[in-house]
Amino acid sequence: MGITALERREPDRVPSRVLLDSATLALLTCGPVHLRHLVPNAVTLANIVFGFLSVVASAEGRYEQACLFIFFAALCDMSDGKIARLLNATSKFGMELDSLSDAISFGLAPGVLVYFSVLRDLGNPGMAIAVLYALCGVLRLARFNVDTKEISKVTFLGCPIPAAAGYIGSFVLVRDSLQPWVVALGTTFIAFSMVSTIKVPKFSKGGTPNFMLLVSLPTFVALLVRPSSLTWHVWNGWNLVMLAANYVLLYKRGYLKRTPPSSVQPAA
Repeated sequence: MGITALERREPDRVPSRVLLDSATLALLTCGPVHLRHLVPNAVTLANIVFGFLSVVASAEGRYEQACLFIFFAALCDMSDGKIARLLNATSKFGMELDSLSDAISFGLAPGVLVYFSVLRDLGNPGMAIAVLYALCGVLRLARFNVDTKEISKVTFLGCPIPAAAGYIGSFVLVRDSLQPWVVALGTTFIAFSMVSTIKVPKFSKGGTPNFMLLVSLPTFVALLVRPSSLTWHVWNGWNLVMLAANYVLLYKRGYLKRTPPSSVQPAA
């Protein structure tokens, strides 16, 4: 009996894009999952919890608490990736979960917060601006996930969504000193900055020095604890210093010059 065409055909090759790492495969097949994979994912889930609590607090008029919940979510977002790398527990599942949590905690929650606290007074235009912020945040996350540019290894292209959420929270904290239309303009600017190509500091190897972030965090905490014109301007002033320093470093390292991308290497 001869070999049929079906029997002669080579087995179909599995596309590389559907190959899963062991952690993701274990979760999908209900197989054993190592504890080291659960720890960073639990921190990411805590990020979602804080985002949800922020939405609830905003709906109930507890705007300062809503800002605080977003700050706690940001701390989780800063920690989960570091914990995963420390435990050698990075996975595709964790990366996707992180993006979903960011969409909730730094896209939806700040949009709801700024609408209920300020933009609601502007009617439908205020709602449209709040929705615009959330949409730009999701687009920012999607672009980040597929970005493979060489320069993206040392700097963010567009304002990262956690930083954007921090700015929305800062508007809310000092809302008594601002007119609603000023908050509306600020929210619109932050929304478009997320999908822009502005070079925002990235605190990683070859990026902006970490000590600058260590200075920035206390200034934001001071704004949370004692919101005022002074603490708001101190925080924003340092942010402008970091932004300017980032452009200087990128220029000195050749990223802003007209040279082929392959010829530029991240700093050691």
